[in-house]
Formats: sequence, C-alpha cells, structure tokens
Amino acid sequence: MKSFIFLAIGFATFLISCNSQETLNPNNASPTIPEIVSAYAVSYEKVTDKEVLVNPELAMLCRGANQQDIDKARIKNGPHAYAAILVYMNNLATVAFDSNSASYPVGSVIIKQKKFHPYWMDNGKLGVEVDSGVGGMVKRPVGYDPEHGDWEYFYFNDSQNVESGKISSCILCHASTDARDHVFGSWRTK
Repeated sequence: MKSFIFLAIGFATFLISCNSQETLNPNNASPTIPEIVSAYAVSYEKVTDKEVLVNPELAMLCRGANQQDIDKARIKNGPHAYAAILVYMNNLATVAFDSNSASYPVGSVIIKQKKFHPYWMDNGKLGVEVDSGVGGMVKRPVGYDPEHGDWEYFYFNDSQNVESGKISSCILCHASTDARDHVFGSWRTK
C-alpha cells in the first residue's frame, strides 16, 4: 500500500511539474542555453505586454533621428540604442524581480527579444521594424563568474548560432546594475 501511495504522489508531482511554467527544468536547476533558446517564448512569462522603447530620447525627438543621432546613442547605450524589447522571465526570475530582490536565485532566466524600431529615419524615410536578435542571462551556481554576479549571457539572431558565456559587452553594460544583481528593470508592464 505504501508503494502505491508513493507512486501516486510521484505521478501527481510529475503532472504538476509538466503543467508548470518551469517545464524546461522542473527541478529549478540551471537550464541549458539550448533549452532556453528552443522554448522561451512559450515556456516563460512575457513580462512586458507591449514593446518597450529602450532608447526613448531618440523616440522623443521632434524630428526623425538621423544617423548621427543613432551613432551617438549607440556609443552611449550600446547595442540597445534605437531598439524596442519584449522581456521574458522564468518563474524564479519573476519572483525575484517582483520582490525587488537584491539577488536572484540560481536558475533565474531573463530574456530580451529585440527589434530595431521604426522611430529612426534613414535618408528621410521612416525605418522599418526588424527583428534584431535575442539576448539573455542565466544565473549560474556560485563560482561561475563571481566578479559579475555568476550570470551567463547569451545572444543570437539565428537560434542555430548562439553566442554564450562571459560575453564582455553584456558584462560591461550590466556592471552598472551590480547593486541589483546585474539586472536592469523598470520596464515591467504586466
């Protein structure tokens, strides 16, 4: 009888895990980059209900941004200038973000799906919104990269060609938010 009860409890746990948001990794272990890339859009919560402009000073110009404006913004804001993002998080990251936590648990995943946005001008013509890549960060176990919060970064335009690891441009930018465990975020819209 005891083995039947344990089997039933185990099966119920399996069903709950399969139906939870953490289907990529029900045990909350650090998910792999291929797991994240293949299923983030359906497995993680989209925490922005619409695209969020990352470089709003260009959008607020009384005229279209010219190439010089864009170049200055890219120097100041890096790869996110004149872009809009949709943000996805797994449950671990969502809970930490919503509680304004100073640190994120191992296995937290935050993803930015970027689009170049049509608020810049090119030769007097409004730019066209274009998918421009997906970037993200995964909190790894203590010791992965202690100087930078133990985050692993990844970026791809094509899911078959993903750059991942200790990406210097990501580390440099996110270092400015080390007091919040290297996580930006005033953009949650849901």
